[in-house]
Amino acid sequence: MRAMVWFLAVIGLGIGPVVGLAQQRLAQQRLAALRLADVWQSGMVVQRGQPVTVWGWGIPGKRIKVTFGRSVTQTRVAPDASWQVRFPARKAAAIPVELRVESGTDQQILTDILVGDVWLCAGQSNMAFPMTGDPSATRTLSGAGYPLLRLWNRIPGAFKYNQSFTTGEVAHLHPEQYFTHTPWQTADSITARPFSAVGFYTGLVLQQALHIPIGLIHVAVGGSPAEAWLPPATTGPQAPFFTGDWWANPVLEPWCIQRGHENLDALIKAGIPVPRDAGGYQHPYKPGFLYTAAIAPLNRLAIKGILWYQGESNALSLARVQQHETLFPAMISQWRQHRHQPGMPVYICQLSSISTEKGYQSTYWPLFRDSQRRMATHIPNMGMAVTSDLGHPTDVHPVNKKTVGERLAREILVKTYGQKRLPAPQPQRVVRTATGWRLTLTHTGTGLHTADGQAIRGFATGDATGPQTNVTALFTGSAVLLSDTAAATGRYLYYGWQPFTTANVVNSEGLPLTTFRMPLP
Repeated sequence: MRAMVWFLAVIGLGIGPVVGLAQQRLAQQRLAALRLADVWQSGMVVQRGQPVTVWGWGIPGKRIKVTFGRSVTQTRVAPDASWQVRFPARKAAAIPVELRVESGTDQQILTDILVGDVWLCAGQSNMAFPMTGDPSATRTLSGAGYPLLRLWNRIPGAFKYNQSFTTGEVAHLHPEQYFTHTPWQTADSITARPFSAVGFYTGLVLQQALHIPIGLIHVAVGGSPAEAWLPPATTGPQAPFFTGDWWANPVLEPWCIQRGHENLDALIKAGIPVPRDAGGYQHPYKPGFLYTAAIAPLNRLAIKGILWYQGESNALSLARVQQHETLFPAMISQWRQHRHQPGMPVYICQLSSISTEKGYQSTYWPLFRDSQRRMATHIPNMGMAVTSDLGHPTDVHPVNKKTVGERLAREILVKTYGQKRLPAPQPQRVVRTATGWRLTLTHTGTGLHTADGQAIRGFATGDATGPQTNVTALFTGSAVLLSDTAAATGRYLYYGWQPFTTANVVNSEGLPLTTFRMPLP
């Protein structure tokens, strides 16, 4: 129950017509005197080191003059009512700059704009989990604010667990209307409370380490499957997700389809018009919906990279885990391509731990965690924060998000910013010895130990279906010696291969070893 309650604080309601809303909005844009894209607001952070694109809408044919600090450029509004200008890249700057947009007698003036690094926070409920739910938040947010940390918290206009949407919420089921209008805000004890805890802690560490402005944009939606964040396509690896009505698509997660019915069936039965297209009724779990609603509108905004915490809705079956191994790389590749940033950094939070004892379908979480590890290793400019040691046996929303954010920031500081910090240990190779095996790890620092001071836990051998026999282990420098016994049979070495794991190997800075499976020599 606690995991559900905190969402109520971040759900926004909107009232408006359902039928033809998208068409009405487009018509309004074409008649509007002057309007900027939603992301362009006072108090925002602009990405350093990349050209700055400013865009919006106005009266077709009208001249637009844009002044950004001391730079000035002009353009004309296109026939479709859109306009766009671009300024040269800027260095990081904590001194506020003004943006002025003029068209005839109309003007928009934005103030207090900083230049630094911008990170987009996306995923499902563990990314959406707010600061109010983290036990460290009160201490972190006490006292002065953080003037160089800026937050844009995008709030879904339609989001409920197992209840019907209202007619007002249905109005938000057009992707371009899904998020309610919210302002950029300076982080302080009030504005940070509803913001993503993982995003906030990551951004705070980055800002304090880099001494530049950091902007965080949060767009996560609880329960959302990865396919909701895919760009729609009829060819390529994502095509199966966009075949026919999504409610009848066998490759999708039944739980997500069930949620769609819970939210929409009563409205449909009552004859209330619900937006739909060739793929079926619009819903935040519908394939492609959140890409269209959250990602595509920001493709022209320069950013540093992506913070991603998602996977619970794609790890409920073996087929879904295997599917995700193709889906996720395709999603990242498409995001980078559409943003024209082929090397855009992406950092993910590995799934945590939860037991199956109370019915949660986490049987395949170890496989999913290992899949994430392999993708983070092989996809360029990707990193991962290990979280399996921070899980809760019966709560899919573990509350210690501070440590998650700090670990994610550490990975970023090492891999993207080149700082000399020790990252989490990773399995490197395993070789046969006279008495068993020797597992070599990377990033061990001054030596390995156990997080709780007890004997080493978590290693086992087994076949391709999973671990079968626990094996004893000893540390030796940056390696682990594993004992071979008559019972230790199998072709694979496993570590932390339980839905809720108590594996306890850490490096000299307390960073945990990731769940993994490796073939034995």
